[in-house]
Amino acid sequence: MNKQKRQWLIKQTILEHPVENQEQLASLLEKRGITVSQSTISRDIKEMYLVKQPGENGKLVYTTNASLSINPSKILKDKISDVVLHVHRTDNLIIIKTMPGNAHAIGVLLDKLGSPEMLGCICGNDTCLVISQSPEAAQSFYDHLC
Repeated sequence: MNKQKRQWLIKQTILEHPVENQEQLASLLEKRGITVSQSTISRDIKEMYLVKQPGENGKLVYTTNASLSINPSKILKDKISDVVLHVHRTDNLIIIKTMPGNAHAIGVLLDKLGSPEMLGCICGNDTCLVISQSPEAAQSFYDHLC
């Protein structure tokens, strides 16, 4: 089973059942014919931005960020303070240097932000290149990031 389908099934499962922990999620997925390791479930939960919030019975259960009002801008600022080493702007380009292995996550957040000042971004292992439509747009986006 591919990752996209597995994550879709995880989302459906937590929408249909109050899931309190990863073991319970693995058990519910197994009932659907999907056997997954705890480490895979843990990675999926992180990638899907699943969070716990109080359920109907007062216990914490997983929920999708779609059911919460999570602000991509806030997540980006938090992530920047955690993993970004420096940000540099020149002309219409912004270079974001991250700790190794974190550039892709920053790129995903930048894309979710959907800023009109950003034409697009390209990310490698530890660097994101953000392309803006003009030097002024790049400066505005840079000011927003920093």
